[in-house]
Amino acid sequence: MTPNSSGVQFPTDSAGNRSSGRLAKQVVADALATVDPAAGDRVHKIKDWRKGYIQPFTELVSAGVADAAAWDGVARAALDSLQSRMVGVHEVDGRMVETPMTDYLAVVPSRSTPGTETVHGTAAPATELSIPYRGEELSGAMLRARLDRWVDAGVIEPSCADALRLVQDNPEWLSLPGRAMLVLGLGSEMGPAARLLRWGADVLGVDLPSSPVWDRFRQQAAGFAGRLHFPTDADGRPGIDLLTQLPELAAWARAAAPAPLTVGSYFYADGGTHVQLSSAADALVVDLLKDGTADALAYLATPMDTFVVPADVRRASDAALAARKATDVKRIVGALTGQKVFHRNYEKGHGPAVHDALVPQQGPNYTLAKRVQRWRATTAFADGHTVSVNVAPATDTRSVTKNKILAATYKGAHAFGIEIFEPATSSALLAALLVHDLNVGRPDVGVQWEHESHGAASGGLWRQPYLPRTALPVAALLGTVKR
Repeated sequence: MTPNSSGVQFPTDSAGNRSSGRLAKQVVADALATVDPAAGDRVHKIKDWRKGYIQPFTELVSAGVADAAAWDGVARAALDSLQSRMVGVHEVDGRMVETPMTDYLAVVPSRSTPGTETVHGTAAPATELSIPYRGEELSGAMLRARLDRWVDAGVIEPSCADALRLVQDNPEWLSLPGRAMLVLGLGSEMGPAARLLRWGADVLGVDLPSSPVWDRFRQQAAGFAGRLHFPTDADGRPGIDLLTQLPELAAWARAAAPAPLTVGSYFYADGGTHVQLSSAADALVVDLLKDGTADALAYLATPMDTFVVPADVRRASDAALAARKATDVKRIVGALTGQKVFHRNYEKGHGPAVHDALVPQQGPNYTLAKRVQRWRATTAFADGHTVSVNVAPATDTRSVTKNKILAATYKGAHAFGIEIFEPATSSALLAALLVHDLNVGRPDVGVQWEHESHGAASGGLWRQPYLPRTALPVAALLGTVKR
């Protein structure tokens, strides 16, 4: 976008340029400074941000392992820094002006309220939880057995299996009675919309006017038991742009909501646009929570990030490492490379640990965009709202397969005990976890990171022996050979 484009934008520098990298460094430095001013200063000195972003993003997590105030403070400082710097560009009296995103929706009125088209499903609501897996639709005893196998293999956490079993035991939850789901990114492969509609839920769908998703969902109506509502322009065409029509989207959500909203963020975009979308969505959820239009939030956390994991996860990984024989090739290569390859997953110690799965291929824009969502999940939960935030398994989506390195890595990941999920499996599993979270309500956690780690489905990354960044390059090599 050009500096004069309207909508949600990065701030300009002294030369009038808009830079996602400069913004990210400022946000991370501001957040780190709340717990370690020296660390904040170090961020500004990083010359190659794409290569240097991993350490400070990891420090943002490690600061809150044993300090709930630090965990919450980092999140609030980061969001304040981001949204006070990001701007909404809009026209006032014939000239373009910039308003910080913290104030954008309070200052810029909607030019009009979009109309609503509703697609009514004609199928009967689901009466049991089922999840597609490798050509089968698993339910009942078959699904319980698969959950057991995933837990035994470390693919999902025991708390994830417990949540899914509880949904199995309460199929009346599947339709989300008494609430509606606002899905930002209706066409997302990982999003819950299609499953929720099959289960009988009310869904408000948001995606671009140019998206093919509208015709696809209309054509699938015979398989839906719920209702899909989406915004339309003056000519009845569906779709809305989160970046350039944010005030209109807020007005539509208030007008179209048939029940209290859960706002779910499932969008994806390449590069800096993903950060812009996260900034826009964050402004929207703050606005909708403020007057009670929304009473819950939902996010998916990428497994390729940094998390705090419970002590039992660390112990399982350590045990897997200790079980390696002296003749194991991974152990030998690790020793020969000074642990630059096949470095242990967690540093030696006891208790909760920091799991660092950040890899350079993901890039700082993607990491920042996903952290914005985790930061808002943290603050909203602390402020008393219901928040569903679940660590998703690595999934073979289009955004992965178009990146040759990541695609090869996923093909070879099985050699390290990591299961790569198909999109249909992930979206159904995560939709069921969402149903659990919204029906059970706020969990009782002692420290905030437990809210993120509860119910995680890391695909095996958390409990395998090696730091992902030092093992996945080998997986990529294996995946390249496999192709």
